[in-house]
Order: sequence, then C-alpha cells, then structure tokens
Amino acid sequence: MGFLLYVQDESPVPDNAIYSVKNHWQAFVTQLEGLLRPEQLIRDVSRRTAYSTDASFYHLTPRLVLKLDDITQIQRVLKLACRWLVPVTFRAAGTSLSGQAISDSVLILLSTHWRQADVLDDGARIRLQPGVVGAYANQVLAPFNRKIGPDPASIATCKIGGIAANNASGMCCGVKHNSYHTMEHMTFVLADGTRVDTSDPRSVKQFYRKHDRLINDIRRLRAEVCADEILTERIRHQYRFKNTLGYGLNALLDFENPVDIISHLMIGSEGTLGFIADITYRTIKLPAFKAAGLYLFESADDACDMIETLARAGADAVELMDARALRSVADLLAPFSTRPVSSDNVALLIELTADQQDALDDALDAVTACFHAGQSIHALQPFTRDTAVITTLWSIRKGLFPAVGAIRQPGTTVIIEDVAFDQHKLAQGIALLQQLFEKYGYDEAIIFGHALDGNVHFVFTQRFDRAEEKARYRDFMQDVSTLVTDKLHGTLKAEHGTGRNMAPFIRQQWGGRALDVMKRLKHVLDPADILNPGVIINDDPQAHLKDLKQLPPIDEEIDSCIECGFCEPQCPSASLTLSPRQRIALMRRAALLPAADQAEIEQDFAYLGDKTCAATGLCATACPVGINTGTWIKKQRHARSPDSLHFMAEHLPLSHSLARGALRLSAGAAAVTSKKTLQKITRTAHTLSERIPVFASTTPPAASTKYATGQSFSEQVVYIPACPNRVFGGKDKHQNLNKTVVELLNKAKIAVRYPDALTSLCCGQPFESHGNMQAAQQYRERFVNALQTASENGRYPIITDNSTCALSSLSAPEIKVTELTQYLNEVVAPRLLITPVKAPVALHVSCSSQHLDGAAGLRALADKLCDEIFRPSHISCCGFAGDKGFTTPELNQAALSPLREQLPANCHRGISNSRTCEIGLSQASGIPYEHIAYLMNEVSEPLHFQGVNE
Repeated sequence: MGFLLYVQDESPVPDNAIYSVKNHWQAFVTQLEGLLRPEQLIRDVSRRTAYSTDASFYHLTPRLVLKLDDITQIQRVLKLACRWLVPVTFRAAGTSLSGQAISDSVLILLSTHWRQADVLDDGARIRLQPGVVGAYANQVLAPFNRKIGPDPASIATCKIGGIAANNASGMCCGVKHNSYHTMEHMTFVLADGTRVDTSDPRSVKQFYRKHDRLINDIRRLRAEVCADEILTERIRHQYRFKNTLGYGLNALLDFENPVDIISHLMIGSEGTLGFIADITYRTIKLPAFKAAGLYLFESADDACDMIETLARAGADAVELMDARALRSVADLLAPFSTRPVSSDNVALLIELTADQQDALDDALDAVTACFHAGQSIHALQPFTRDTAVITTLWSIRKGLFPAVGAIRQPGTTVIIEDVAFDQHKLAQGIALLQQLFEKYGYDEAIIFGHALDGNVHFVFTQRFDRAEEKARYRDFMQDVSTLVTDKLHGTLKAEHGTGRNMAPFIRQQWGGRALDVMKRLKHVLDPADILNPGVIINDDPQAHLKDLKQLPPIDEEIDSCIECGFCEPQCPSASLTLSPRQRIALMRRAALLPAADQAEIEQDFAYLGDKTCAATGLCATACPVGINTGTWIKKQRHARSPDSLHFMAEHLPLSHSLARGALRLSAGAAAVTSKKTLQKITRTAHTLSERIPVFASTTPPAASTKYATGQSFSEQVVYIPACPNRVFGGKDKHQNLNKTVVELLNKAKIAVRYPDALTSLCCGQPFESHGNMQAAQQYRERFVNALQTASENGRYPIITDNSTCALSSLSAPEIKVTELTQYLNEVVAPRLLITPVKAPVALHVSCSSQHLDGAAGLRALADKLCDEIFRPSHISCCGFAGDKGFTTPELNQAALSPLREQLPANCHRGISNSRTCEIGLSQASGIPYEHIAYLMNEVSEPLHFQGVNE
C-alpha cells in the first residue's frame, strides 16, 4: 500500500517496509498475551479446525481464535491488529450463508458476556449486545407485545451481531422493518479501535474532533454521490426491494450527518467496516390476532397473480414453495394432504394478522373470496387460527433449506442463494431459474422465498472435488448473475449478504462507479484492510471458487449435517469446548488433514468432543433434520466403556449400595469439615486423577432403602423409583421423594404397587449413555418383563419419578411408562385442592421432558402450583448429564453460568423433575432445587377435606 498507518497512542509503523509478515504476527501475538487471559487465545489445531467453517460452503482455518469479553478488549485487539497489520474477522453465531464469518488469520468470537438486553420505553425500543440470540430478544419483548423487526428463519440461533452486520430480514420483515430502517442508535468500533456511541453526544463530539479527516472524507464522498444523478438513481433503483449486495450506499442519500451515515453503513457491512458493540432498535408491535393457511396453485403464474391481492388484504407474509421444495418436505406435509404434487405446482403459505378480530375476519373474507373467484386452488391447510397448527406450517417452511441437505449425496455440499425481482417479474424469474437448473443438471434444486418482496431462495447440492464440477458451478453462477442483473434487473443478494461467493459479481449488478464508491468507503473506514479482507470488496474474479468446503462422509448418524448451527443454542458445552456442529465439522476436516494433525485431533477429541458431550440429544430438537449428535458420540464411547460401568452392569444393587455408602461417608466428612471444604478437597483430587469425582456441596444424603407403601385403594398404579432416586435421598431423611409421591397419590385415592426385584431393575439409560449397549439392552429387557408382570400386562398404569428414565422407556414399546409430572398433572391434580404459592419459583425444564412432550406436562403442572414461574434464559440443558456433574463438573458449571444472575431477588426456590439436574441447579443458583412433587404435596389437599364429595 505504501502508506504509514497512524494509530492513536501508538507510533507509526510501516506496513511492510521494515517488518516481515512473520515479525508482525509474532509481535501481535506477544502483545495479545499481555492483554488477554491464556484461555482467551485458542491456538490448538483441534479447536481452530472446528472454527474453520460457518454455515456457508467455504472453509478457512484461522491461525488464532480469540474469545473476547467486552468492548475494551475489542478496542485493544483492533489497535494491535491495526498496528501490526493482522487481519481479523468477527463471528457471532456463525450461521452466515455466504462465507463472511471465516478467516485464515484471526477469528474473533464473543464470549457469554455479550448477552445484555435492555428494554426501553415500555418495549418501544430495545438495546441489545451482539451476543443476544434474536429469539431471546423477542422473548424479552413478549410481555410488552413487541418484537424486533428482523425475523430470519435462523432467529432461534443467529445473534444480533450477525443480524445487524448482514442486514438480515426474513419472512415478515420486508424492507421496512430490517435493521437499517429500525435502528435508532449504535455503538461501533472502527478498525483503529475508536469507539463511538451514537446515543451519547459527548462520544459523537469527541469522534468528530479527533477524526476530522475521516469525517471530511465521508462528507466529500456523500456530496459526490448526491451530485451524480445517474448513480443516485441507480442506488434508489437497487433499494426498491431487498438488497444486501455490497455496502448500503443508500446511507449516503438517506442521511447528512457523517455519524448517521457510518452507523447505517455498518448495517450489512459484514464486519468489514467495524465492530457493532450494541444496537438500539425501534421495535414492532405484535398483532393480537393471526391466521395462516397453506394453498396449492396449478402454476407459478397462478400463485404470483395472487400476491398483489394478498398484499392489499394486509398479508404479513406470503411464502412461496415450488414443487420440488414441497416434495423435499413430503413427510412434514403428510398430515395436511396426500395430494400428489405436479412439477408445475406452487404453494403459498399465507399469514394474515390484525389488531382487531373484525379486521382479521375482513381480511380473511377478502382473500378467500378471491380464491373462490379465481383459478383452481387446493387448500392443503385452510386458514386456521390454531397457534399449534400455524407453528407447524412455519416449521415446514423453515425446514426447506436443511431438508435438501438431509438427502444430498455423500461428498456434496449444500448451496443456497437468494435473489429478488420486481414482484411482477417473480413468476418469470422462477421459470428462468428452473430452466438453468435443467441446463446444468441440478435436478434436486428447490425454490422458495418471500413472495411479497419478490425474494426467492434456491437451494442445490454441488461437488467441488473435481475440476469439471467447479466449472459447472462457475458457469451456472455466471448465468444466474446475467439472468438476475441483465435480464430482470433484480438483485443477486436480497438477504444473505455478499460474503465471498457474490463479491466478484458486485460490478455486474452495481456498475463500476458504484463499486468505486464502495472501495473508497472501505479505504476511509479501514485503510489497512484488516477487517474481514476478501469479503464484499474482492478484486479476484475467481474468489467464489476458492477455499471451498468439503463434506466427506464420517458416520451415517451425522452425514446429513449441513453445518447450519441451529443446534448450538441447545448445547451445554458450546461455551466450554465444542457444539454439535463443531464436533462434526472437526472430524470432517480432520479426515482431510495430515496424519500428525489427525493424531492430535483424535487425542483432543476425547475431551473436546466426547467427555464434555452431555449426549442428551437436545441438539436433535433444534436440528431441522433431527440429527442426534449424542447418538454418534455414544457409538464411539462403546469401544471404551469404563470398567466401573461393567462392574455396575453385573452388580447393580451392590453398586447402588456402594454409592449410598460413599454418600454417607461424604456426609460424615462434611460434618467434620464442611460441604464446601469437601468440595474443594475433591476438586483438587480430581485434577490429580479424573477417577476421583468432585463432591458437590449440594449433593443430597443417601436414599433410604425402605419404600413407602401408603394406603390401600381400589385404583392402583405401578410405581418404579428411578435409579437416581434410589441412590440420592430427599431434602431430609424424613421426607424423601418416594414417600412424597406415595402421599400425593394417596391424597388422590390412588394406591401404589412396586415391581418385584425393584433394586435390580434399571431402564438401561446409564449404560447406553456410556456406550455399553449390550448391558443397556439386557437391563431394558428385564425392566420390561418386570413391569409387564407388575402392571398385569397394562391393567395398571406405570409411572417413574425421573424424566430421563421415562424417556429411555420409550424404546420399549411393549410397555407404557408415564413420567411422574405428566401423571400428576393429568390424573392427580384434578382430584386435589391446590393453593398456588405466591412467591416466584424457578423452573428448570429437563432435556428428557423436552423430548417427551415438549415439557408440556411439567410446565402445566408448574402453572397450577405457582402464581409466578421464572424460566431462565440461555439454558436449555443443565449439563449435569447423569454423572458428569461429578466427573466433568466444568460442563455443568458452563451450562448454568447464566443462572444465578438472572434469578429474581425474591426467588428462593427451584423445581424440576430430574434428581441429578437438581444437584447442579442448586449449586449454580444458590437456591434449593427439588422435584416438583415436593411442592405439589405442600400446596395440595384432598378435595373432601374441604367438604367436597369424594
């Protein structure tokens, strides 16, 4: 570049005249080590490889990964990067689809300290840090009947930093409600470490004073653009619909104040102009009433002819799906219709909303009248107001992208592009895209998108391991670019950002003059080109054909993964070691690395991938194609199942007896010292030998070996106390869970019977979790036989008091085992007089409950028992995972790290339905967590006590 780069409070450093690249890097890293904690610098090949991909089809392995905690660290790192000319890339959730969140230099991640959400003006505004997940922002706003404007399909996973940096929109967002148009204020950090808070006049004034040259450059550039009528018209033309290709040049026309221009340029800049440290949105009011329906049309022309009518009727969303898209989710559609889909058919998912019931009725009448008067239309699902059905319809639409990935051929990767046309050209655009699919042999390609905005996505699979395949992709993308920009005058990127894959096509859509303005903006704000180089501004016409990701087959359990990252918010180890996506990505990339790196990764994976995996399968509940990474991990555990587990398999009653003895011994030691001291001692011992478990200070006493029988009634239930509740006692020796359950059932005039040989029974889950599938199957068979006998082949219902055991029992279809809270809610609660507690009670929904019934039974019972339920955010799984709270306590600690600070000051009690989860929850929160049955027993009475007939 041949210039001197000046950084505030630093001496000028020549870009390459004196220092070699190697010396630059070493100086940068050395100074970083003086700024950050060692654990914030990730250098091992295993984790760097795990972070080498995002949701796109590109792959770059970073030299260094940094996990930063606050804006001060961001500023300091950027100053160093600027001084030593080291490129950096920011990543939020890594759900980017265009290759904008990967780097072969420094990748900067956000730690869990970036989750602050501040509701302002009764929900009219909200200030969000970049680490906040979009769905969480809406959860915070829900009590105010508000939401943020952007609503991408990945909103349950993607974070505010990515939403803003990519100007993500979505199904109902359109242009009006995206980040660009709903942003009120922003705090951003420039490449030289300068921090600007646009809501603080002092911060803005200081920025103007210290960066007058930069400010003048922005003013000069704006004046030039405004004076160029042709360019001005081109900019306005490009933003008549969704457009995220290149920088948001409309900011130069829409705003005069340089700070307003810069803050709006940050939106959609993909981390190439600066770092977004927080953003304040003007929120959107939630409609009070909604209805949705799914309708099948004979052709794209017929469907698109209806869009204008739907827009006039006030439709919030109109989602288009072509025939191939519908076939890709045929299983999800089956409950609605078995009607065959012809190759020309197109479906529209239509959602109408209104603030008044009458207004919604009028809109529905207007739309259905047009349907009746128009062409042949088949209602796959007529308009419904049932929220459960509406949610299911949207899940079909949101599952289209990964559905293609699930059926792709081994060795192929999934590519998604999104384009936009004027609405009246939409049907033509769809037809021409389908012709290109046929020309290039993309037989599996599907089209879907946001019809109101003329915005469609197309998804196809592609190999990159052969030259002719790369050439096919190259020629296809060139034809797509010509079709969209030259023939239909649309945009090549409506939502997903420019990234690497569309950077070479900016000139074709925008023209040379506009591209020159974008390059000048980049130079003004990032003169050394250290921020995400190669993204958006890239002079290499072949950039989109380089650094392509390969997806080699690893295991049939996980091969359908497309690395979208939807699983990550569910994973308790994501902030500690690796997420499910990263576990899969690591082993895929390892297969392509040299033998020495493979050996190191295999060694590291024992901890990063296996030991810290809870294997609860909660990832499958968020995965659009249901991949259970835990199942894959358990298969690998099979070969190294520990000796202690084999002993337990052969001597279950003795193992439980030894465990209770260890608890009594621990209780005695704690009485001499203290529970906290014992925890410290065992933690130290654990660091010396992982075979020594860590004693948690909240570990309960040993369980009693005597089981309560209670009273006799004609109505009976088979009750099998689960293994954890046969080892761990209750809150005190006088009131264990078994006794409490019997008392509750007796209140409802239900008697208890136990299966024979109770102490020898187990559902098999502990063995399966550790990979001992043979022992798991043997115990499961005994379990089934004993319960069939005890229930007299189903004459009596069967219940168990631990959600994990109830879930495990689903694999035995010969019997039906009901989880205790479901039974208490459905059968027992209606027979009792319940006086709900007034103070807030914290509820933890166990992983197993989520698998069983979406935790509906547990939540419903909690609502009956409590006036105020507190459900903490950012916690899906507690990470205790059976015994891992003792053997890998850092997993439990990481998973529950957000808990304590969220608890209301007047919340002194927590409830759940899994004994081991409750141990970890009590320790992390500082309040006692116990089975919900205890609370129910306290607040309930038999109905006849109040004079009500039995």
